[in-house]
Amino acid sequence: MRTLWPALLCLLAACGGNFSNEDLEYLNALPTREALASKLPGNGTSSGSGLAQRQDRLSVGDPSQLYQDTQKASTDFNNGLDGLLSLLENIRTVPPTTRELDRRTWGPYPDNNNPGNVVRFVMTRADEDFDYHLDFKPTAASEDAWWPFLEGSFKADAGIRKGEGDLHLFISDAVAKGINVGDLKGLKQLDVGYQNKTLPSRVQMIFSTPPTPPATTAPAVDYIYRELPGGFGEMHFLLTGTDWVPGGLKEDVEITSRWTPERGGVATFVIRAGDLAGASYKECWDAQNQLTFAKRSWELFGIGLASACPDISGFDN
Repeated sequence: MRTLWPALLCLLAACGGNFSNEDLEYLNALPTREALASKLPGNGTSSGSGLAQRQDRLSVGDPSQLYQDTQKASTDFNNGLDGLLSLLENIRTVPPTTRELDRRTWGPYPDNNNPGNVVRFVMTRADEDFDYHLDFKPTAASEDAWWPFLEGSFKADAGIRKGEGDLHLFISDAVAKGINVGDLKGLKQLDVGYQNKTLPSRVQMIFSTPPTPPATTAPAVDYIYRELPGGFGEMHFLLTGTDWVPGGLKEDVEITSRWTPERGGVATFVIRAGDLAGASYKECWDAQNQLTFAKRSWELFGIGLASACPDISGFDN
């Protein structure tokens, strides 16, 4: 879900320059891709048929279906972050245009991607609380015409890079005003909340889409990612419209996947709607992402040995 802003601020001003120590405190309050991204081992383009299409009997050594679905969810999650954080990363390459007490401003600059508009980025500080917004306005319009495309905040805790924050990207507002949003077009809003002051760290991302008439509401896609030191991760997400069990209905399946850096992972799902609502399933995979254990709640016996599942109990604390 990468957008079309190619190093926006670098196109508008000379990259690099001198930063004061206080400038760096502002910049360190901005989230980074490294801090928020899902780090599923082997993450990349998913392959295979996945949960939504396979219903045949599984065997130990088969590719793990739930790993494949987790892989896709992790990729979609990280692509969403790319679309949201790419601009913030460019801001780190450009010194602020204006320095004021408890305020830094970048711009305004003409926006080469959206002729006839200017863009600015503003950060304010109150003690350890930072707020920021990316604003647009028509070039010839007055100062009261600025409107926010992105808003965010960060509350520092025990160090400038530790704390909790949130970001909001108002995509449908930008489209209505003629702003080119690239691959984000089709979404209404993208919201991210995160905290890294306690373990496990946590990131929640919500993709909101406009409703399709005659409906007046549309479902949101919600991901929750948690991380422990050493490469342990967890992804919680919802798959809708799958066909996991025979019957006349499609299933909505809530999945929680947990993984280790080198010993594979464990995933469970619960059918929230459709045939066999309330039924559950557990699947484990090894370092090669191959099935080691699987059991459906409506079956007496599973396949493989539960003892083959790696220990991911750190997320239970």
